[in-house]
Amino acid sequence: MNRVPWPPEASEPEYDAVVMHKDVEIPTRDGSVVRADVSLPDVDGPFPALYAVSPYQKDLAHLPPIPVFRWREVGNVEWWVERGYAFVHADTRGAGKSLPGEWRVLDRHEQEDMYDTIEWIAAQPWSNGKVGMTGESYYGVVQWLAAAQQPPHLTCIAPYDAWVDPYRDVFFHGGIPTMGFPTWWLWDVRARMLLDRPGPHDPDTMRYDFVDDLLRHPLDDEFWDERSAHTKFDHITVPFYSMSNWTMVGIHLRANLIAYEALPGPKKLLVGSGEIGGDSQRFFHSVAVHDELLRWFNYWLKDDTSNGVLDEPLVKIFIRNGEGLRYEHEWPLAQTQYTPMYFRAGRVGTAESVNDGGLSVEPPKDEPPVAYRYPDEEWGGWPILGPAVRTPTGPDPLRKILTFTSEPLPDDLEVTGAIVVKLWASSDQRDTDFMVKLVDVSPPTRDGALPPPQRVTRGWLRASHRRLDPERSTPYRPFHPHDAIEPLKPGHIYEFDIEVWPTSWVFKSGHRIRVELANADSPMLDTPVNHHYGVKVGCDTIYHDADHPSRILLPVIPRG
Repeated sequence: MNRVPWPPEASEPEYDAVVMHKDVEIPTRDGSVVRADVSLPDVDGPFPALYAVSPYQKDLAHLPPIPVFRWREVGNVEWWVERGYAFVHADTRGAGKSLPGEWRVLDRHEQEDMYDTIEWIAAQPWSNGKVGMTGESYYGVVQWLAAAQQPPHLTCIAPYDAWVDPYRDVFFHGGIPTMGFPTWWLWDVRARMLLDRPGPHDPDTMRYDFVDDLLRHPLDDEFWDERSAHTKFDHITVPFYSMSNWTMVGIHLRANLIAYEALPGPKKLLVGSGEIGGDSQRFFHSVAVHDELLRWFNYWLKDDTSNGVLDEPLVKIFIRNGEGLRYEHEWPLAQTQYTPMYFRAGRVGTAESVNDGGLSVEPPKDEPPVAYRYPDEEWGGWPILGPAVRTPTGPDPLRKILTFTSEPLPDDLEVTGAIVVKLWASSDQRDTDFMVKLVDVSPPTRDGALPPPQRVTRGWLRASHRRLDPERSTPYRPFHPHDAIEPLKPGHIYEFDIEVWPTSWVFKSGHRIRVELANADSPMLDTPVNHHYGVKVGCDTIYHDADHPSRILLPVIPRG
């Protein structure tokens, strides 16, 4: 395990001037028109081309790539052109200048437009015939879908923070609908399109209501399959550099790791963190990441095969709370030692939660179960904290949920990889939700103050979606098909396998590991506390005894 020099050696521009051709019309197979801005060095070509496309309006690319402008996820266009690339920045069908048309969120027509655009780029006199794709979030999602169509001139891609399975990665975590994100996101895109664009407004622009369609497809069906790359993995053969950020739990991280595991490559993996370069967007827009990608694109698009990009270890991951960015030779890590930590009864004295239970490497014996009722009358319905209780000193997120906390760790413990919770539970309802958080609890400071716990990662499962696909599940990542509703029998004990999203985190000596368990959370990524099957009150029971050893399985990496 070797530390990675970061940032990499900075590159120098090759060209001084950039020429932009605005609103270039690109024909598509069904007669529609995609419009793009084509930026070129101010010299004769040909050049390799980078292609980026989204509904986020190419005309807003002049805005700085800072968090207030979240849609600025294409990178620094001029930076690439100054280093010898043509850059084609397009509006997807029905957005920006690509009118008339209708944006239907990654549907078949949008994917076919990408194929046609890539082949159009390769045929231009300024192109050397090699096309790469770049960009974050939506700009990254479309790369997987474009590659699955196998356009002949798509040479490589570099998707950053890019889901491959919209049902599981973004909109239905464990079968639980994400209530806040899609509503905000669709509103945001449509509002910018209708309010920020100069000139007269087309009343039909952006009329498609994706949220309405989403709610009409609560199971993983053909609607999601059309928009999913993970069901098309056998068609993705181009080289790719998969990039993400450990902090993107609930929207992107899972996808970039699964794609790296599943696809043959050639490939590389970089997982950064908010600890380097700020948040995910700042990291992607940093000069360091641009220079990292420059080596990748130069290798495939400029035939610079001596730059060493494939000679070094192919995996770089940031060890959070540890030594920082580190080289690895594979993902998942070969040295992983999966270690169970069992939920235990009793009160360990670390949280004023419903149970204040323990978490131990020793399995339980004869221990009574713990029950909790919901929604609790003291839950405040906080937009971010979810089922927190209002107190005179502020919200308490633990008072009315379940916690399982370890003793202080004798040594540092690195957890890097996929995580699963094996839970035995029953309910007096025909359905319920399980929401899991893995948390680092710091010891008191010298003056006796308790630092706030640090949330490491989280997982979700709707009980009626508990069925597993045995062919796609592994001991460390359950795969639920989400294709049917199987109600619970009230009072019956079931075993649930809950996927907890991967992470890399070092729990320091003296710290404690905590698992928090509730059936509601904030509405941004989960079902909010005031929306639960139409029942006024329910009660779930969690079992942790010799016959029902509820536990979390942690991917422990030996230290030293």
